[in-house]
Amino acid sequence: MSFFDKLKTAGKAVVDSGAKTMLRTDVAFLDRQINQRKQKFGVEVYELMEQLELDTGMATDEKETKIRLAFDRARKDIAVVQAKIEVKKEEMSVLENETNNQAGVAHAIPPSDGVVLNNGQPTEQEYGLQS
Repeated sequence: MSFFDKLKTAGKAVVDSGAKTMLRTDVAFLDRQINQRKQKFGVEVYELMEQLELDTGMATDEKETKIRLAFDRARKDIAVVQAKIEVKKEEMSVLENETNNQAGVAHAIPPSDGVVLNNGQPTEQEYGLQS
């Protein structure tokens, strides 16, 4: 590996490190958005229930429908943000694997269930070429 190649690799490592830091910051901001939306939902439901308690002419089913609608809106908003978080985490994982592969470290990405599969080449013993 020439000096230029080493310098290029070191530069990419610095850029990747900065990108990972930015992704972690993005995830933190998105987590905060989820908490803010949950707080907004709590205020929304409280005000809705307070209003519905005073409105005795409305049927119970209608009251439950309004509360369910508020919950469904909040759940949808939160699901969108959670999907963004998953994308950011996947980007971090890709950057980490690229960095490890450039450093000569080969790591297999484990499946989500935590079981690590060995993706290496079969050994001669597995082919029955050695005793």
